[in-house]
Amino acid sequence: MKTIYQAKGMKTKLLCIIGLIILFQNCTKDPSCGDQSKIENSYNISADDKSKIPFKGNDTLTYISDAGDTAILIGNGKRAYMDVISKNIGDLECSRYQVDNNETIIFEYLGNNLELNRIKYKITGNKERTLIEFNINILYANDYPYYFNSEKFYTDSILINGYYYSGLPKVDDVFYSLYNFNYGFLKIQFNGGKIWLLKI
Repeated sequence: MKTIYQAKGMKTKLLCIIGLIILFQNCTKDPSCGDQSKIENSYNISADDKSKIPFKGNDTLTYISDAGDTAILIGNGKRAYMDVISKNIGDLECSRYQVDNNETIIFEYLGNNLELNRIKYKITGNKERTLIEFNINILYANDYPYYFNSEKFYTDSILINGYYYSGLPKVDDVFYSLYNFNYGFLKIQFNGGKIWLLKI
């Protein structure tokens, strides 16, 4: 009796092994697709772009409005990490797995003045160019990447304490800002609202 059961057990094991071999053969890559190995990219923020970030994360930003109000925003620290984006590229039959590791740095400043209570600044390494995004209060913008590395656009200026400071202007339907590589947002003006100047 044991021999019949042993023979059936051996037959079952043999069928399982054959089934696994067939399964693995069917899962092999299609040679007509070419290279299907995983693609991994790393995009770091250049040293030059990092030198144009004046924020430290633990500093305090003070703004004075044209009406004499004060908004104090306290740094919430600096977050630096690799933002990992995974995706399949190509068609369904011949797709490849791609992983992009984008260096990302975020600074966030919070305050209790309802008219100017939050500045969040995010800079990310990317294939084409460095991406810069920011929120002022809840308003979002990401236009700085188009000319962050071009000095010719560093043309607008503002008078603060008797000195002119130049920077990159950002004109939007809801607000205007002026960004300086050494000081950050020199001027913030909401449409129909107050003008806020950074205390330097």
